[in-house]
Amino acid sequence: MNRSRLLMSLACLCAGLAACSSARVANKEASELIEQGQYEAGLARIEEGLRENPRDTELHLALNTAHTKAITALLTAGDNDRAHRDFASARVNYSRVLTIEPNNRRAQDAMRQLEYMRSMDEKLELARGDLRRGDIYAADRQVKQILELDPQNNGALELQGSIRLVQSRNVIPYPQLRTRLNRPVTLEFRDANLKTIFEVLSQVAGLNFIFDKDLRPDMKATIFVRDVRIEDAVELLLQQNQLHQKVVNENTLLIYPDSPQKLKDYQELVMRTFYLTSIDANTALNMIKTMLKTRDVFVDERLNTLTMRDTEDAVRMAEKLLQSQDQSNPEVVLEVEVMEVATQRILDLGLQWPNTFGVVNSDGSPVQLLNQLKGIDSGRITISPSPQLKINAQDNDINTLASPVIRVSNREQARIHIGQRVPIISATSVPSTQGPVITESVTYLDVGLKLEVQPTVHLNNEVAIKIALEVSNATPLEPTRQGTIPVQVDTRNAQTTLRLHDGETQILAGLMRNDHGATGNKIPGLGDIPGLGRLFGSNKDNVSKSELVLSITPRIVRNLPYQSPSDMEFSTGTETSMHIQAPDRQMKSSMPNEHIDRPVASTAPQVVIGKP
Repeated sequence: MNRSRLLMSLACLCAGLAACSSARVANKEASELIEQGQYEAGLARIEEGLRENPRDTELHLALNTAHTKAITALLTAGDNDRAHRDFASARVNYSRVLTIEPNNRRAQDAMRQLEYMRSMDEKLELARGDLRRGDIYAADRQVKQILELDPQNNGALELQGSIRLVQSRNVIPYPQLRTRLNRPVTLEFRDANLKTIFEVLSQVAGLNFIFDKDLRPDMKATIFVRDVRIEDAVELLLQQNQLHQKVVNENTLLIYPDSPQKLKDYQELVMRTFYLTSIDANTALNMIKTMLKTRDVFVDERLNTLTMRDTEDAVRMAEKLLQSQDQSNPEVVLEVEVMEVATQRILDLGLQWPNTFGVVNSDGSPVQLLNQLKGIDSGRITISPSPQLKINAQDNDINTLASPVIRVSNREQARIHIGQRVPIISATSVPSTQGPVITESVTYLDVGLKLEVQPTVHLNNEVAIKIALEVSNATPLEPTRQGTIPVQVDTRNAQTTLRLHDGETQILAGLMRNDHGATGNKIPGLGDIPGLGRLFGSNKDNVSKSELVLSITPRIVRNLPYQSPSDMEFSTGTETSMHIQAPDRQMKSSMPNEHIDRPVASTAPQVVIGKP
């Protein structure tokens, strides 16, 4: 019987060695296939090895690593192909991703975008139609959607330039001047009467100047400028003498003093209501009051609207500010997997001898040990030890603790707790005349898996993530004399901040615990013989290794849209005189092209007015 048990143990050992060998072969073959870019075949080879050895830890880890590597490589290749406008190859790579991981959100979104790009020509025609109808906002929105998917689309870039030109023309308030303001002029005046200078400019530029009744008639000005536009010369004269202008019609300017009362009398005010979607109306109110110094502002919290009354320049500045700030908050989906890679090997092998020996007579009756010591004839007694062959091997492998998918807004914190709330009972004793009064109270301690994440989405499709991970378990101890039940908490935690690309997977590991225990039950002396010791005793080896592994993959669902520099930056005038200008600092008329004066080349004749 002992021989049969030994043969069975040897057979089990050989089977285990064969399983380990086949697992290593499967892992090696799969690695070669994955290095060659045959991701599907490599993953299939690992899965085949797992079907043969479902408890193999190395194959489980290899499958997770290979799966992540394949998805990352195919998504990167698809993104590169799409950036180089090779849409056919991009579609193939994204399809391979969906074959490996059918619910991959990034690949699904990319396939939808590729299908959407097929209808770009139709969308471009719709944008052109919106521009012809004068709906600049709709046309600009269509163009931005096209350029988000295809930044090198020539038709969309050309239409965007046309939209920017129309927007720059609309910056100048109506009425607008239609004169030869771009003609270069040289002025040389010293202590000349201001109205005389304006009279000369009127004859050259074809402008009519009207002066407010409170403008002093004896105002003088000194100006020496060469090769400047007439418009700039007028602006310099106004700033030098603290004056303002108001366009009355296409060739008439009203000049008035820069005083609060005159500004109230002559400045045209407009009223505008802004419907806000993402930014809070009170936040927008603070921004408008801080940046534009606007006083007449009203907020409707029910509709989340802001209504302001100010000059047309101030309203247009508010429109640009709100356009850049009123954006949807970015969101990201975090695919998290927390695994405990726990490997435990228990080997209990050898002959277990009894701790005591029974001595019996030849007729089967027990003999007192005292009689043995008195020299009883050994032929009459029999010593009957009964050793037992112990063959026992136990393996424990990977345990997946949690695999949540979290959708969270930018800079917001998300928490997950999977576990138990352990009650902790504490007792307090209060002395009294009738004996101590014991009062118990219960508090709860959260144990298990606790995960906190806080992402920050950047414009370059990168996500910075603050991670706090804790895995704990509680073990009640013996109550104290006062009745309090102490609890021993075993915990492992980690905190870190990392920055990942959209779709990039990062594995955090290293929270390890290694235990090695050995116990023996053997005959003294004989059980210590090298090689033969297991014949005279049994040894139990317990080797355990536990590692906590966190895998996290961010998927950006929505990011801030790209905004051109012309939308983010614009002129606002001076501290005392706030006005908005076109990007090229030229007054452009919205009249037909034949009525627009073209800039004069630098070789054109100059008008020289006045002498020092």
